[in-house]
Amino acid sequence: MRRTWGTWGLVLALMGSGCDVIDIPEITQRDALTWVRPEPSGEHCAFGGQAVLTGLDQDRDGELDDEEVNATHYLCDDAPPQVRTRTQAEPHGANCALGGQAVQSGLDRDANGQLDDAEVSATDYVCASTVANVLVRVRPVAPGAQCARGGQVTHAGHDANGNGLLEDAEISREVYGCDEPAPVLARVREVPRSVAPCDRGGSVVEAGADLDLDGVLAPAEVDATAYACDVPPADLKLVRYEAEPGGMNCPAGGTGVNAFEDANGDGSPDPNGFLTTVHVCQSSRIHDGDFVVASAVDLIALDGVGRLRGTLRIEAPTLAEADLPSLSIIDGSLIVQGNSSLRLANLTTLRFIGGNVELRDNARLDKLNLGNATRALLRVGDSLTVENNPALTHLEGLVAVVPANDITLRANNAVVGPGGLPNVVTLKGSLLIQDNLRLTQNPFFKLAHVHGDVVLRNNSGMAGPFGLDWLEKVDGVLEMSSNAQLMTLLPMGKLTAVGSLFISDNSKLPNTAGFESLVRADRIVIQGNPVMSAAGDMPLLAQVEQDFSVKYNPMLQRVHRLPQLRSAIAVSSIGNDELVSLEGFGLMTRMSLLEILGNPKLPTLSDFTALREVTVLQVRGNALLTDFGLEELARVMGDFVVTDNARLPTCKATALAAKVFQGGTGLVHIDMNDDTATCP
Repeated sequence: MRRTWGTWGLVLALMGSGCDVIDIPEITQRDALTWVRPEPSGEHCAFGGQAVLTGLDQDRDGELDDEEVNATHYLCDDAPPQVRTRTQAEPHGANCALGGQAVQSGLDRDANGQLDDAEVSATDYVCASTVANVLVRVRPVAPGAQCARGGQVTHAGHDANGNGLLEDAEISREVYGCDEPAPVLARVREVPRSVAPCDRGGSVVEAGADLDLDGVLAPAEVDATAYACDVPPADLKLVRYEAEPGGMNCPAGGTGVNAFEDANGDGSPDPNGFLTTVHVCQSSRIHDGDFVVASAVDLIALDGVGRLRGTLRIEAPTLAEADLPSLSIIDGSLIVQGNSSLRLANLTTLRFIGGNVELRDNARLDKLNLGNATRALLRVGDSLTVENNPALTHLEGLVAVVPANDITLRANNAVVGPGGLPNVVTLKGSLLIQDNLRLTQNPFFKLAHVHGDVVLRNNSGMAGPFGLDWLEKVDGVLEMSSNAQLMTLLPMGKLTAVGSLFISDNSKLPNTAGFESLVRADRIVIQGNPVMSAAGDMPLLAQVEQDFSVKYNPMLQRVHRLPQLRSAIAVSSIGNDELVSLEGFGLMTRMSLLEILGNPKLPTLSDFTALREVTVLQVRGNALLTDFGLEELARVMGDFVVTDNARLPTCKATALAAKVFQGGTGLVHIDMNDDTATCP
């Protein structure tokens, strides 16, 4: 109050002094202004807020200047909700194949100090792995640029601080797996008679994902089959495509295609008739592009991916086990190479590989499982190579594998009895089995037709082509060479046709008996077999399109038992030291080339009893040859060469040439025979 009265006393004194009148409102009426500004977190407000500044607008400019502020009040924000997390056990399943933890997070909006169910806004899955101290973190990905239909992102790394959680700084590999289901197609095809496994014919149900989305189930897309032997295709019905939940048939779920026999056409399964469901497993996640596994972390980061749209390479020198429990489709190739510590390769859920399977140079690999034949076959669009895996003792883990083109088994020196691979029935390419030190038999006992070559070469423990007992046709070369223990060819008893047959350098093979059903061949070459005493023994062989050659077999005495052979373009017998008989060629009437060279004990050519016409005749270096004996020979139209046959009278050679030669001048060569002998 005193301050107020003092002010009025001053005013009255001024008025009494005769000064100009003072405008009291001018002095006392100033606008009170307020200014509100954000207040950062600090000493006035721990969590920020607003500062309310008040004062009089002394200069009447309509703004509250700093020097006009006479009071400041703070309106502080409450503490923000805390981010809370909680963990709970995650069972084996789609989120964590081997189980783990679900880490849930969100804002504690009611500030009760815990994360309630309604407050959970995100869930990360921290999954156990097969490798100690390596963790996997899985997060969902919403539809967007990275994954058009959504999916998940997997992070993997070493738990460096041992807290059981994979933190951002510990992540060393990131993999996106996108949702992209493919439509399922199915069809029924006829199985002809005598085609495994239906000897009397029947049908096969085939199903698969339409990987290229062209609406046609291509052979390379078939990844589920069921055979209905003795059931014609017209009696099979395909019904209902049913969703298959994740489980034994399909780890990540898929589609079941039902098929049943309906011979009476009533739309219902026949009593006791054929009934089956084939399963096409859908990829739970798709990863685009090639993927290289160089460590355990890389391998585990791929967990949860069902389809890899690229090539998978496992090249990790320190990796002891390679287990991918979710992967079912690889669009490119699978290459497992140069893994010096790898003991186990376990990819049992694989159903389809578009390119090659290459298993090479894995020094300790002794357990190998690709696919699971009890569930479905593993279709391989191209070739299978198993090479230089010195600890691998068998191939039973490949029983589900069905490659379309080539198969190569090379230098797997611990394999003795490889087990059976009964699902390999036809190969578009070739079969190469080479340099296997202890291999005693082949695993392809249902293989019937090879469009390319079959080569058995330098397998030191193989006594015969055992395991190829069903082989009926080889369009290319059938080669059996340099097999040190090869002693019999009897397993070749079903072979009816071959492109070229090469039997060479087998140090213990005594003869060529075993080709009981062989009817035709493009070529037959029997060469360099040091103890072979007889060649032939092909009772049904009727035609050789090119040449039948026996060369450099030092103990070979006879070529015999070819009772149906009437046609060959050429016959060559070269460098067979003990050869005395060529009776197997007795029914042949014409050929382009007859070549008898360097057979020191052959006395005559009279075994060619029916031969009438030859384009080129070459008889050279046969030390004991004394007579041609070619009584039916009427024409030689090209070269006539008879040289260096020490006991063959020259006069017989000139007489035969005069009788049969119809070629041009200068094509007769008779020299270095017995010029002293006389002819009747």
